[in-house]
Amino acid sequence: MTAAGKAITCPACGGTIEIRAAGFSVNLACQHCGSLLDVSRPEVALIRKYKRANARFALELGKRGMLFGREWEVVGALRRKDQIAIWQEFLLFNPYLGYRWLVVADGEWQFGTPLADRPQGDRNRVFWRSDSFTRLGRDQQTSTTAVSGEFYWRVKAGDMATATLFQSGDTMLSREVSAGEENWTQLVRVSQSEIEQAFGLNRRRLPHRKAPRGLMRFRPQAGLEQDDLGRMFMLALASSIFAVIAMAVLAGPSTKADTMVQIPVGGQISPVRVGTITVRRPWQFVTIDADASQFENRWIDLEYNLVNRSSEQSIDAFGLVEHYAGTDSDGAWTEGSRHGDTMFGHVPRGTYDVYVSGSAHGWPVDPQATDAWGSAETIDVWIEAETGAMSWGMWWTLVIALFAWPLTVLWWRFRDK
Repeated sequence: MTAAGKAITCPACGGTIEIRAAGFSVNLACQHCGSLLDVSRPEVALIRKYKRANARFALELGKRGMLFGREWEVVGALRRKDQIAIWQEFLLFNPYLGYRWLVVADGEWQFGTPLADRPQGDRNRVFWRSDSFTRLGRDQQTSTTAVSGEFYWRVKAGDMATATLFQSGDTMLSREVSAGEENWTQLVRVSQSEIEQAFGLNRRRLPHRKAPRGLMRFRPQAGLEQDDLGRMFMLALASSIFAVIAMAVLAGPSTKADTMVQIPVGGQISPVRVGTITVRRPWQFVTIDADASQFENRWIDLEYNLVNRSSEQSIDAFGLVEHYAGTDSDGAWTEGSRHGDTMFGHVPRGTYDVYVSGSAHGWPVDPQATDAWGSAETIDVWIEAETGAMSWGMWWTLVIALFAWPLTVLWWRFRDK
């Protein structure tokens, strides 16, 4: 391949820059200072001077190598991203064949050929050269984060595009729409060994996250790629298990007290002593569980008191047990539970007497409620108080928070499939 380059001087830093595709390139990013230059006019105009040096890429600008029996030169490089992925794109040039692309994400490479004949079809299926290509995933909003080298259009960091990918076997078609302009590219896989042999490779500069569903795409046959998503789920699971262990350790020693009380329907009972519990840590959770005998269309209001034996101060809380059943136009239904639990948070160290009082109510209201034997109806309620319990509600809140993002990403990837 004959070199068609000329040298210019960067007006920002004074460095010498070679234009490798003279007559074709519009933009050129200085490899010395990172300034973006307009080389479409005889006089080189400075568009923007970057504060940082040009971005680091896996392939060196100016490198030449053989791919598919043709010699190509790396003339430009881009770093791009979407909401969950980053990747690199390299613009190749041959004065007789024009431009091609090399794309890399997580060590996987693709060779891209711009299409002059656009595929035809709808948003889910297109046809190109007698082949049918099916859409993969949803549209991706991509952005350019770094630019180096020269390009045949005006490109800069911050450029946005909407990318869509279509697949037929091992061949991909990528559609990108930016500023009202639509471009199509054919993508085929290239092994990393071929890239290393052709251009050399800086492995430390390779992006380590998978490409999105746009121009820069990971392996086509994968249903769910082995990327950060799997690690996110594993991290969430490990954090959940660690939280359980930590809660068990922090819960401390346990003491229990229990009793059974009978509460008349339509009546109430005075405070009944359940027993004594001891909080041995500077503070602990205390839970009180209430399990009632079989009943329907009743609710029980419970009041709990933890009375500190030394200070005689009381810590109070309330509980509810209710269960309803019936039939309507949709059939039989039930609501509520005959079990209820109440948690005291941050109970200070000390010995406590536990008391319970409460009242039971019927629905519909029947002040003369009786049981099957004609006696005044009562409900048996078993009460158990325990120190050192764990707050499972807090743990489930943590689990939901940990898994929310990976599940959102999973849904986002497949919602249009």
